Amino acid sequence: MTRFTIGLLLGLLLGIAAAVGFLITENGGDYFVSASPRIRELDSTLKTVVQERELLQKRLDDANASMARLESRFIALSDRFESIGAMAQAESADDRRGGGGPVPTPEPTTTPPT
Repeated sequence: MTRFTIGLLLGLLLGIAAAVGFLITENGGDYFVSASPRIRELDSTLKTVVQERELLQKRLDDANASMARLESRFIALSDRFESIGAMAQAESADDRRGGGGPVPTPEPTTTPPT
């Protein structure tokens, strides 16, 4: 009976040591960690944060595209105003020099029928 008890205890100790060695060397403990409620909660929070980050990245990209369109429109408008200003300066220079520009024609006067 004593040999049986000693063999049983020795077997249990060796089994426990082998199981612990396996869990340490083969990452077998990941299951125990992933089964933890706190880890599951952190995992779901992380997934939510990743989704929010992707949504914010998309909104940032949309805002950058919108700002690029506004910038191009502003540059086009600025170029247009500069060309209009240059044309106005050229016309005023022509008027000061005394001509060259179109001469305004008087509007015809109409008399009402009597």
